[in-house]
Amino acid sequence: MQPLQAVPCTTDAFYLGESARFDEIRQELYWVNIDRTDGTFFRAHASGSDITIVAQYTLPGSLTAVAPYEEREDGWIVACDDALLHLALDGSYSVLARPEAHNQGAVRTNDGAADPWGSFWIGSMARDVAVGRASLYRFHESAPVETVFEELTIANGLGWSPDARTMYFVDSGPGTIHSYDVDEAGEISGQRLFARFNVATEGAPDGLCVAADGTLWVAVWGGAEVRQYAPTGERLATVRLDTSQPSCCTIGGANGTTLYITTAQEDMSEAQLAAEPNAGRLFSVDIGIPGLPLAPYRPHRRERLS
Repeated sequence: MQPLQAVPCTTDAFYLGESARFDEIRQELYWVNIDRTDGTFFRAHASGSDITIVAQYTLPGSLTAVAPYEEREDGWIVACDDALLHLALDGSYSVLARPEAHNQGAVRTNDGAADPWGSFWIGSMARDVAVGRASLYRFHESAPVETVFEELTIANGLGWSPDARTMYFVDSGPGTIHSYDVDEAGEISGQRLFARFNVATEGAPDGLCVAADGTLWVAVWGGAEVRQYAPTGERLATVRLDTSQPSCCTIGGANGTTLYITTAQEDMSEAQLAAEPNAGRLFSVDIGIPGLPLAPYRPHRRERLS
C-alpha cells in the first residue's frame, strides 16, 4: 500500500508535542507542549488541516498528559512533573496524587490515558532516561495509586480495543508494544509481545491510538512515520511525515476520520532543525477510518462494563 503523507496544520512549532486527543463531546482537539520550563495544554477546533486554538492553559513544570472528566464542566485530569492534578475550566488546579514523589524530581510523568472504566493510567520516565527507573500507574481517587509495572524505561502510549477486552502499552526504551487481556472490571492479565522495534534503525514506538475498526496507529519517534497495525500485530499501512520525531496521534476532527499527529524538536541540533523546518508542528491526514470515543476520567468509577 502506498504510504499516506501527513501535512503540517499549525504555524507554531512546539518543543515536545504530546497527548493528542479528540474529545467528541466538546468537538475539540487536545494536545500538550512539554517545554523546558513549563507546559501548555491546548484546546482547538479542528477540521482537516484547519486548526483554531480556542483556549490554552500553562502550568509550571512538565505537563505531559490530559483526559477530560466525564462531566465536561468539571475540567480535566492532567499529569505534570511527579503529580496528577485536577485542572478546572478557569485554569486553577489542585493536586490529586503524586505517584513519583518518592523519586524527588528525578522521574516525571509521561503519557497517560483514561480507561473505559474511568481510571487514569499514567506512565513515567527518568529525566535522564535511565533504564529501569520508569513505572506505570493506575489512579482513581477512591483508592491509593496502584503501581502496575516497575523497572520500565519510557512508559508511553496506552490504548484499549473497541470491545475493551485488550489493552496495549508501549515502553519506548526497549521499543516494545505489549498487549494484555482485560476482564469486565478492567483488570489486566496475559502479557503478550505485540510488536518489537529495532530502535537504532527504525525508531521507537511512542504514543498511539486505536481506531473504531480495532487497528492501532503508532507514532514512531525517530522514524518519521505513524504505523497502522491489525489487532493480530500485522503491519498494514504507513503515514509519512517530513520530520523525524512524531510523538503521539489521535483520530477525529469535523469529519471524524482525520489522523492528527504531534511532533517534537526535543534534542534536535541546529542542523537538524534547519533540515526539518516542520519539526514540532501538528500534522494531519485523512485516513478514512473513525476513531473511538475519548474515554473520560470518572470520579465514580464503573465496576463493570454494561
